[in-house]
Amino acid sequence: MMKRSTRSQKTNVHKNVEIAKVDTDSLSEESSITHLEELSNEVIYEIFEFLDYFHVYQSFFNLNTRFQNLLTCSNLPIKVNTSSISRSNFENYYTDIIIPYQHRIISLSIRHLFFDCDISVHTILSKFIRLETLILEHISPEYIENVLNDIASLSNLSSLVIIVDGDVENENECLLQIFRLPTLKYCQISLRELCKYGSLPFATNENSPIEQLVIKHFIYSHNIENLLSYVPQLRRLSLDYSKDQYIKTQHNHSITLNYLTHLFLKLNEVSFDEFEHLIKNFFCKTQVLHLDVKIDGTFYDDNRWEQLILSHMPLLRVFDIRIDNRYHRIYDSQLKLFNSPFWLQRQWFFDQQDYYGTIFYSTNPYRRKEYTIEQKINPQTDLDYQITNLNSVRHACIVDEIALNNCIYRFPNATDLTLKCISLEKLNEVMTTLQHIIPWNNLTKLEITNDKTSLEILIQVLPLIRNLITVKLDHVVVDTKDFVAIRKRANFQLAANANIIRNLTVQQINEVEEAKLLTILCPRLQHFTITKISTLYG
Repeated sequence: MMKRSTRSQKTNVHKNVEIAKVDTDSLSEESSITHLEELSNEVIYEIFEFLDYFHVYQSFFNLNTRFQNLLTCSNLPIKVNTSSISRSNFENYYTDIIIPYQHRIISLSIRHLFFDCDISVHTILSKFIRLETLILEHISPEYIENVLNDIASLSNLSSLVIIVDGDVENENECLLQIFRLPTLKYCQISLRELCKYGSLPFATNENSPIEQLVIKHFIYSHNIENLLSYVPQLRRLSLDYSKDQYIKTQHNHSITLNYLTHLFLKLNEVSFDEFEHLIKNFFCKTQVLHLDVKIDGTFYDDNRWEQLILSHMPLLRVFDIRIDNRYHRIYDSQLKLFNSPFWLQRQWFFDQQDYYGTIFYSTNPYRRKEYTIEQKINPQTDLDYQITNLNSVRHACIVDEIALNNCIYRFPNATDLTLKCISLEKLNEVMTTLQHIIPWNNLTKLEITNDKTSLEILIQVLPLIRNLITVKLDHVVVDTKDFVAIRKRANFQLAANANIIRNLTVQQINEVEEAKLLTILCPRLQHFTITKISTLYG
């Protein structure tokens, strides 16, 4: 059996693999050309490390006996990612690699596409004895119980992602099974439950080794204390936290998470009093706080913030907040209170956007990863209209054409763009303005949420933004049924020839012909997901 080369040999890979420069005018027998077959097994294994294992299998498994042996007679770890595999290719991959070499698989990523297969990886999870990373995305709730039972025996599992589409029967039981995994360090879960009346029991002698926990479904106030009792080793925590309207919250324990430094909280209808209680009882060691608050005006009291931070968050060094309160406005006099020496000394700065209420947010450019251009800029709070680069922003969302025209910010490093409620009639104007705000060549991901004009907007945008890899459309509606005529349009053909889109997601289409039209518009597609098809006729 061939052993892999040591890590020190990696530095010699480039010396062993040289691309010969061939003089096309005088190609002679002395020309030196290195073929892949001439490389040593050690060098080939090094090359394989940089490739997706399915692509290695697809390219080399049936090439010749030597390469087939390289794949089968090896201890090379295998990482399986089904998101890049069609159903037909998956069946061969499953038979040739996954089943016979399951003991070599260290990473497994499965999307919902393969959970309804007769041969699905999730049915043999307990046999992946070397598995370290498991990612299960958009799976049906009916599978979650068997999955959690199967992975309970995996002694090397350190990273787990489970995103369930739909409601699970017993969220608390699922959490308990996850907390009992003996080597888990990172966990990201979304386990929505329709009715939440029960609570987790308080942990007495069960402690999870989880250090990073991301929970994307709502955790209600009555359950937070008991949940945290299971994870004393936490270093990073991200929660969607909501007040429970039906169960009175009683916190009987004070839990100190001594290792927790990074806290990401989304608060839904939670008052400052309740938030203050959370900090005092659970999160006083926090160094980095990212806070997203919805629908509560009690977070605008700068004095209460100062007292809370000074008394109960002495280690806090990064303070990033966004308060979305569409029902109340914060006035300039209130905003100025956040310009006191307390905030300025820490270099924590804030701004607001007014639109049927107020969005109050941190402006520190080194922290902000997303920015929404939503309404007219307030000249009194936006640096007197000085053009400012927000270098940290990676995702820009445009909701309003007027706001775009008045935007004083530039996003030189943005790669993701969302167009929300942009009218087709004003699209040319929007794109003209946009090219001065975001470098088009940087953009690789686009989302369009217009209900009726998403497809037409996409057709017009594609020749302008040519490096898009991923596109998401909300609802595709085609007014005419003459799909052939649409395909023959000059702008459609220009868009089809110009784009390199490989991933396309559509939330809803009305008929299959619209899906076919999209595959013609994006001829280089590798992944195409349709969430819902709603037939208009019957």
